[in-house]
Amino acid sequence: MKNKSSIMLSISNLSDIDKIDKNTKYINIDITNPNYDVITYFINNGSNYLYSDMTNGINGYNYVTHEQFVKAENLIEMIYANMPINLNDIEISKYIYISLGRCLSSSINADIQKNEVYNLSLITNINNLWGSLACGITNNLSCSKIYYYMLRRLDITCDIVKNEENMLSLTKLKINNQILINNLYRDLPYISSNMQTRYFSTYNDDLDLDKKIKYIKNKYNDYSIDKSLKNIDYTKEDCVWKILSKTQKILNVDNINPTELSIIYKYIFEKYCPNYDIKINNLFLNAHDKKHFIMISYNESHYSYNYKKKTFVKVNEEDILNNLQIGKIGIYQQENIPNISNYLECMN
Repeated sequence: MKNKSSIMLSISNLSDIDKIDKNTKYINIDITNPNYDVITYFINNGSNYLYSDMTNGINGYNYVTHEQFVKAENLIEMIYANMPINLNDIEISKYIYISLGRCLSSSINADIQKNEVYNLSLITNINNLWGSLACGITNNLSCSKIYYYMLRRLDITCDIVKNEENMLSLTKLKINNQILINNLYRDLPYISSNMQTRYFSTYNDDLDLDKKIKYIKNKYNDYSIDKSLKNIDYTKEDCVWKILSKTQKILNVDNINPTELSIIYKYIFEKYCPNYDIKINNLFLNAHDKKHFIMISYNESHYSYNYKKKTFVKVNEEDILNNLQIGKIGIYQQENIPNISNYLECMN
């Protein structure tokens, strides 16, 4: 009979590795007190195991392959290696925050409420900090764990805490008697857009800090967007099209995940034309792997970003309906597209 206690092991230091035997399959690595020698050992000798974390003595239960573990650790080392010199702990914390924000995004395909059939493998991966970092897709808890793990490896005091109002995971840092509460997951849209962060405690608009860590060269994109949109005539029918045309030249839309892009444009529309009934909806190409894209609707006009042409385009309503009917595109659950949703209900 196999020794159940050796099938799954929690590893905090090198002496724990001696517990490994031929039955061992699952490894939980301590990220509260991370040990670099342990990590190096498993990178070089751990191809036979699956990996999850141990946080404050509690084992994770989603495991990923050695290949994913190594890929994530290599990315972590690259982030450390690219860190500017002579940073204090607050600057280091913001540098790690921004660096992770540039390589992580969320996926609507992992949202159970938006998908009738969802990708279980994807959900398993993003519920593991190494799997999440390896595939570049994350959720609130994994995002917090990755950030926590990277800070703990640098001996920066931090914990993962819960927001009592919405139960979101946050990272609580203690630096020079200051308490900093951060929410990297909520900042992913703004980091991917090179805009001012919103959730890095009280250091969101510190230009000198963000220049020092090489997040920005001169100013945040907020400034450029504001300057560009000031002269638009918001009484005209084509104002939404003008907003899209102007902002796409500032934002690197091609490299912004659709989920984050929808949050950025929701922010822009609410700020510059708050009384307009502008809808942002989630659709997908290819029913097999669901390539997410967003559609922006105002009055009877629809717009979407064409990744081949690298520009926003106006979408013909008849083409949308035809593509929906032949299955070329689909609509995620709980979406209400003006005019189109009503037509589809009548067809059903």
